[in-house]
Amino acid sequence: MRHLISLAALALGAGLVAADTPIRFPNNPALSPDGTQLTFDWAGDIWLASTSGGPAKPLTRNVGRDRQPRFSPDGKTLAFISDREGSALPFTMPAAGGPPSQVAFHTAGYSLLDWHANGKHLLVQSTRDHYWRHGERFFLLNTATRQADELLFDDYGTEASLSPDGKRILFTREGPAWWRKGYYGSQSAQIWMYDRDSQKFYPLLRHERGCRSPIWKPDGKGFYYTGAQDGVFNLREYDIATGKDRRLTDFKEDQVVQPSLSRDGSTLVFRALGDLYTWKPGTGKPAKILLTVQTDFTPPQDEKRALTSATDVAFSPDGLEIAFIAGGDLWVMDTELKEPRQITATAEEEKEPVWLPEGEGLLFICDGGKSTDIFRATRKDKAKFWWLNDSFSIEQVTKDGEAKSDLSLSPNGKSMAYSRLRGDFYIASVNGENPRKILASWNEIDYDWSPDSQWLVYSQYDREFNRDIWILPVDLSRPAYNLSRHPDNESNPVWSPDGKAIAFTSRRAGGEEVDIYYAWLKQEDDEVLARDKRLQKAIEKLEKARPKGKAAGKGEDEAKGAFEKKGPGFREKKEESVAVKIDWSDLHKRINRLSLPESSESGLFWSPDSKRLAFSGTVKGDRATYAFDFPPEGSASPKQISSRTGSKAKWLKSGQVAWLSGGLPASFNPSAATTTTPAPTPAALPGFRRGGTLGSALAETTPDPSGYRFSANQKFNPGERFAVGFDHCWAAMRDHFYDEKLGNSDWEAVRNKYRPLAREALDLETFTTVVQLMLGEINASHLGFTTGGFAGPRGPQTPAAPETPTRGWTESTRHLGARLVENYPGPGWKIRDILPGGPADRAKSRLFPGEVILKIGGLDLKPALDPALVLNGPAEKEVKLTVQAADGKQREVTLLPTSFLAVRNLLYRHWLDHNQTMVEKLSGGKLGYLHISAMDMSSFYKFEEELYSQGAGKEGLVIDVRENGGGSTADHLLTALTQPVHAIAVPRGGVEGYPQDRKVYASWNKPIVVLCNQNSFSNAEIFSHAIKALNRGKVVGAPTAGAVISTGAKSIMDLGTLRMPFRGWYGIQDGEDMELHGAVPHVVLWPNPAEMPVGIDRQLEKGVQVLKSEVESWKKLPKPALRKATSRPENK
Repeated sequence: MRHLISLAALALGAGLVAADTPIRFPNNPALSPDGTQLTFDWAGDIWLASTSGGPAKPLTRNVGRDRQPRFSPDGKTLAFISDREGSALPFTMPAAGGPPSQVAFHTAGYSLLDWHANGKHLLVQSTRDHYWRHGERFFLLNTATRQADELLFDDYGTEASLSPDGKRILFTREGPAWWRKGYYGSQSAQIWMYDRDSQKFYPLLRHERGCRSPIWKPDGKGFYYTGAQDGVFNLREYDIATGKDRRLTDFKEDQVVQPSLSRDGSTLVFRALGDLYTWKPGTGKPAKILLTVQTDFTPPQDEKRALTSATDVAFSPDGLEIAFIAGGDLWVMDTELKEPRQITATAEEEKEPVWLPEGEGLLFICDGGKSTDIFRATRKDKAKFWWLNDSFSIEQVTKDGEAKSDLSLSPNGKSMAYSRLRGDFYIASVNGENPRKILASWNEIDYDWSPDSQWLVYSQYDREFNRDIWILPVDLSRPAYNLSRHPDNESNPVWSPDGKAIAFTSRRAGGEEVDIYYAWLKQEDDEVLARDKRLQKAIEKLEKARPKGKAAGKGEDEAKGAFEKKGPGFREKKEESVAVKIDWSDLHKRINRLSLPESSESGLFWSPDSKRLAFSGTVKGDRATYAFDFPPEGSASPKQISSRTGSKAKWLKSGQVAWLSGGLPASFNPSAATTTTPAPTPAALPGFRRGGTLGSALAETTPDPSGYRFSANQKFNPGERFAVGFDHCWAAMRDHFYDEKLGNSDWEAVRNKYRPLAREALDLETFTTVVQLMLGEINASHLGFTTGGFAGPRGPQTPAAPETPTRGWTESTRHLGARLVENYPGPGWKIRDILPGGPADRAKSRLFPGEVILKIGGLDLKPALDPALVLNGPAEKEVKLTVQAADGKQREVTLLPTSFLAVRNLLYRHWLDHNQTMVEKLSGGKLGYLHISAMDMSSFYKFEEELYSQGAGKEGLVIDVRENGGGSTADHLLTALTQPVHAIAVPRGGVEGYPQDRKVYASWNKPIVVLCNQNSFSNAEIFSHAIKALNRGKVVGAPTAGAVISTGAKSIMDLGTLRMPFRGWYGIQDGEDMELHGAVPHVVLWPNPAEMPVGIDRQLEKGVQVLKSEVESWKKLPKPALRKATSRPENK
């Protein structure tokens, strides 16, 4: 569904956009047969306009998204795709407008490409059950009669065009994202032709810069296409008979995309940047089409929404006033009325609010993307509480404009600390004066103040990306001290309020488990015996029960928590200063572990008296918040203090814990916590900040029942918001992209080019397109912007609409778990094969290849029957089949179908079985085969298992990383494949070997061959490069994509998520960047279309052939003759 920003447009579609509004970024343009009219999709609807430009009118208006309109050959009908029924399905309607009719019902969904010249069939693309990867196929769909879609050929492709006689198909294979500019490599788009009569494929155009989007000329002798031979995709033409190829447009910066030709060949339309152009053969230059919206309505300039969820929070020390961020603005409220008062109302994003002492002000970061600074808000009327003020003063504190994050106030309230750019750490006075760089860092540190404000404890990545815990004096009077000194990551350091201990989390115990560790800063505290701890606890218990000199009438004041009343300011008790003392000798050896088996702890925070250490974790299956008594005694277990988890946790002096949980500011009494089983909460993300888990509040969508619910009314300008969101994306690349040259682009000029377009965007789809075009200027992998979280400024924050009747179930096209023979003449449907593990592979509903399904639900099956007629229905509904076996006998089978999505997983297993059988056959049982689908730990554990299950007794192993999208486990694989062989072990009566329990992983030291292809990405490419660099084996297949950058992600306001490539990878031998430099196999071999889906795998065949040769060479290597000690001459 589209997500329009305009309130009016959201309500009624594009009909309420201003009358003079230019249409930017129209999608999927198509021309009438004579080229005089133009249709396109924009703002989620189908539009019609004159090819000469001017006002456009909407032909569809509905809550779904309509797209890909195409004129019929006679110009009377429009076909288009719509998700109004849930799936992307084809519809037709009169070209002048009118009610649409649905013409297909298979819920796998469709893309519309073209009309057949007969005016009855559509050329469509859909993903069914043909292959586990790249399963999209081309079909002809009959619009006049409901029947089965006709498969054109069994392999993948995109951007297809039917010849005028309908006998040939031009299509594209491969290709990176359409918005990427300048790519070269194995992923470059290729143009192919398929002849339906001869059923042969012809490669027509292949260039390292890419050729795509072919369109037949009316005479069928050649075609137009877009090609990047000169660096930027321009319109070109190609003659099939002569091979003559020439450029028709001369765009230097903006790429030609989405070309479409009128059926008479007189006019061609395409988009460049945000506008459509026409080009007429023989006229030379293209002409821009100026389109506007035809309507009498004017939308409001500002958007209004009710905010009910916060993204950041800061509680006052007494917990009675709350500053929070919602919708990118700063608000404040109390805990009783909970009526938010808006402090800021900017298009920029405010974040990280911090209270100044005694409530004199609020510090916060204002992030405009291009420029970021710290500001201070104060009440206009200081005689009133914050939440009773109607106006506030805002003062800029820093003025350097550099990116800032992780703002905090020192415990004495005199200094503020923050990170700049990628991680340089600064301390300044609270008014911004005297900023000092305390620490130079290329990555953001994770830190906490000492209670006397004289020290910092922090974790920081080193050059090996290992985090240690460091202690640094604020005055830099001594070098930073490495407290943890361990090769596994430590993080989340927190200093106890009494100044005596530092706690942190670490993986130092091995494996993936994270535990809590702590160190006493003074030797004498570390040496306190267990009895001394119990003695102190007994004394404290008696002193608490029998306080000295307790006078009648004072209990009420003491119960209020030792606060001094200060009018409308905070009630804070002046604490005695804590003098932190550190015994440096062997401090790093005074580290203790608090272990919880099978649990990863995070989000540490202390109680005010330093006697409890709280954390988020899973104990006995319950994900919740727990606390250890501190110092712990023996094998003490933590107690659950809340059944939920949260971020920004702070244990107040009043005894309450305040935090952000489920998007709500909340507080609770840890001594009265419930022990109900919580809903599962995702594990904490890395990057913890002084209590709580960064991101957990966003992950946990269920509001905290103890939370302070609010509704904050916000008004903003959508265009300004999009402009700032664009600047956030632009600045993130400027500051963090791994190569500061940013694709050798003028990054300031890039901003000037695209920011105005983002400002004009009316919806998230257009905003996303603008951001993608900006990213495309970098010409790099691992880039992209995805809308998410909030669906836009009117996302989940909008109050729920009045209840309307809802469907009790969702209709879907289901799968029997059996694939069918294409073009079987009937009667019935003949079974081609059974997918292992699917419905037809179960004992009570088993089917067999070669059998014929005659009926489903009592309906006779004919070859042309639309499968959706008998297979559409609720997901959990069984179907009854009448099946005829090879001997002619019939039987009834009751079967519960599965989904097409689930079938794609079954197809993967089917493909694996085929490959393993093929290698077994080609090698005479001497070689094994395994495929690594992803570079993640679950795939690695499967790999380790298959080293045995597929490799046991074999002489060599085929390791396949084709279609592997990457991850991070290349070094784990290499550890298993390059284990040093230094000895041979033989037990009494046994054979030569080596004890497996002495190895890090199961290992393989026999010959291997690695298969890779153009769809091997990232870490799979690093692995392929490494196999060559280490001379571990031969590599066979197609060159990898050249897409190697370590990436993270960054939230962009409430608009979406930006991928953040931050670390480059370079070859150890030549120092070359692996980006745009794919691993080239020793033997390069590309498959032809339609081979792989029918089991012809020439890459695998070649791999087996190469490996057999490697095995023969390996067998000839000299091996030592084993000689026992008793066989030596001196021992005889």
